[in-house]
Amino acid sequence: MIGAAIMIEPASVPLPGFGFEPEGPRLEQVIAAAWTELTRHQAVECPVCGAPMEPDYGAHALPIGGRCTGCGSELR
Repeated sequence: MIGAAIMIEPASVPLPGFGFEPEGPRLEQVIAAAWTELTRHQAVECPVCGAPMEPDYGAHALPIGGRCTGCGSELR
């Protein structure tokens, strides 16, 4: 029996690393921006749910992270 030819169609969605450019900011950019604002004593949008994330304080005057008022996520 002679082998049959198989046609393989190229993927319609490019694979990451092969010309694929994601839209919007990267996760590390979102977290870094949130952290910067929290250290400035500013509330930010929670990266998980979008609710306000407020600075969380320890024993000192500087924030040690943030806590979401909606979903309870923490950034430390």
